[in-house]
Amino acid sequence: MAKFDPRKDEDRAYLAAALTAYALGLRLDVILSHERGRPIESRARHIAMYLTHVALGMSLARIARAFDRDRSTVAYACHLIEDRRDDGDFDDWIEQLSVGLSSVVLLSEAPAVA
Repeated sequence: MAKFDPRKDEDRAYLAAALTAYALGLRLDVILSHERGRPIESRARHIAMYLTHVALGMSLARIARAFDRDRSTVAYACHLIEDRRDDGDFDDWIEQLSVGLSSVVLLSEAPAVA
């Protein structure tokens, strides 16, 4: 297995998907699958794409390549999740995931302490 590289878009997407899978009690492979899956699996994929955009600042085109999706699919996913943020509880939950994801990536980019 290759080492995690926080500079690689695919690794960032994988991390966002893994965090989302954990938070929702889903298997990672269903989020990363090319199949649409059940509504909860599709929603989880949308959340992972959204987190990659918001927490990690990746462009929609980069996210599309990392998730092997079309850019318009990523834009649609981000739009859906942004609309759901009007719900205070959902907004708090997404914000916690966003902070967690960005913290992990920032920590992995920090130089090692000897």
